[in-house]
Amino acid sequence: MTSSNSPHPLSKQPEARITVVAVPAPARLTAKEQIFHDGLTEHLLYALPIAMLEVSRMPSHALDPLRNAAAAVIMGRGDALQFPSKKHTAEAGQHLNLGLAYLALMTDGGITKFGVHACAAAHEDCPADSSSSNQTESTT
Repeated sequence: MTSSNSPHPLSKQPEARITVVAVPAPARLTAKEQIFHDGLTEHLLYALPIAMLEVSRMPSHALDPLRNAAAAVIMGRGDALQFPSKKHTAEAGQHLNLGLAYLALMTDGGITKFGVHACAAAHEDCPADSSSSNQTESTT
């Protein structure tokens, strides 16, 4: 087993400022899609800050396995979020939270998706900034 002494990817930031805010999102095609999207947004507003805190405290050697596991579960079980089942919904939701938290922490400017913006450092045009133009979510 090889150990790396590389610094934690988040150590370059002076102080993590976990921010998660709702942003305007495009209207969905059907009422059913809108209900799902609104529920996911509401969930992420509460769960994403906790996941970001959890990921920010992980040792650097745990981040790649976390990213890989989140991607694999979301890819394989992501439909359980839209069509809840007893078997895989919680697992898919947890990995969606952790995967989005990882992206929000590692991406300059954070992420804007599913009706929320999440970031860990002050940046230009942050929707949490009252002087921002409040970016809208991409439809892609």
